[in-house]
Amino acid sequence: TIDLKKKMIKIKAIVFVFIGLLCLTLGALYQKNNLSLATSPSIYNEILTDIEGNEVRLNRFKGQLLILNFWATWCEPCREEIPELNQFSLSHKDAVLIGIAVDDLDSVKKFQKGTPIKYLSLIANMEGVRISQSLGNDKGVLPFTVVIDPSGETIKSFYGKVKITELNQAVTYK
Repeated sequence: TIDLKKKMIKIKAIVFVFIGLLCLTLGALYQKNNLSLATSPSIYNEILTDIEGNEVRLNRFKGQLLILNFWATWCEPCREEIPELNQFSLSHKDAVLIGIAVDDLDSVKKFQKGTPIKYLSLIANMEGVRISQSLGNDKGVLPFTVVIDPSGETIKSFYGKVKITELNQAVTYK
């Protein structure tokens, strides 16, 4: 019976190791699939509204280095990062910076009277939450910034207030 108990312990250990490896493999596959969702070109299917009320199709930015910054007028860190984003947009003509407001058009217009935004500003209302989540914002954080390379791959994401030095590093990935 002692030999039988030792064999059972060995079998249980092998089963636990096998289950552990299976869990690790399935977890890695799950994460890979979730990351592929975050890098999918579905962002190019979106149609948003600019500050003048005109529709803007994001597919016009295919093939370009794209930086999307999700923000809201009521979000203090979002408002704080706008001057740096303005500076970044003026110094990086090879990248397209787009602010996507998770807000309504009237609030954004009123806000921009006091704080000009010098890059393309689009309105997504609450749909912006879904869009940011499709790009990997699993925390639902604002501001959320994502850098997408010309092939449509997400190369960097930032939760919270982004600094110009971080953006500079992200766009010099070449």
